[in-house]
Amino acid sequence: MIETKPACSHESHSPRRLHLPVNDPAIERTARIFRALGEAARIRLLARLTQGEACVTELAELEGESITVISQRLRVLRADNIVGRRRDGKHILYYLADQHVLDLVFNGLAHASEQPRSIPATPNSRLLALFRGKLSMSNHKIHEDHTHQHGKDCGHTAIVHNDHTDYLHDGHMHSLHEGHVDEHTLDVSATNPADCTNGHKCDGHDAQHKHGENCGHEAIPHGDHVDYLVNGHLHHPDGDHCDNHGKVQLAN
Repeated sequence: MIETKPACSHESHSPRRLHLPVNDPAIERTARIFRALGEAARIRLLARLTQGEACVTELAELEGESITVISQRLRVLRADNIVGRRRDGKHILYYLADQHVLDLVFNGLAHASEQPRSIPATPNSRLLALFRGKLSMSNHKIHEDHTHQHGKDCGHTAIVHNDHTDYLHDGHMHSLHEGHVDEHTLDVSATNPADCTNGHKCDGHDAQHKHGENCGHEAIPHGDHVDYLVNGHLHHPDGDHCDNHGKVQLAN
């Protein structure tokens, strides 16, 4: 076999090209995410979750599948932090892990709906209409009978959450939205993971401090658990130590 001689030289390439390490861990994680997304049935579940939280029973009814099958698909998605879950009474509700996942689903469907330039066709407007105007996370519920007016100097700690501001109030994250108050949950993400970090130095309190109700630190719902805000960091009690679940951005 005769090797073809390249038509260009290394010196002729632009020096501005982005160079990445061959074994960059982020690239490997990205590959795992795309493998998890590589099944139409799992994409369909994510598309349904863009419309709001849902439990396995709801998704099984919508998909016409058994609860076991839906649970297996969600398990794959959850393993790579594509979806999260939380308990609400007797229900386990699933939701998209963060805004990045929502963008992936929207952009993937938008791109797939495009047709080659040589084919005079229009995008799948019915499918895309499901997403337009819904590019905000839906892992929330309306907080009823909330008379307090959140805002600057209202007395509650304000944190930046996605594209808005939430206020920490009695262990909840509250956000003003069209005349009512939404109750949010902080997404599990690369910035705020839910992993164990044994050995984390618990700056802000001594080693004997026990997080819990009335411990002096504000509680923040995070994924399917509760963290405590200490000097801008999320602390999660785990046996004899605190896990570090990342930083939050305090609103000015």
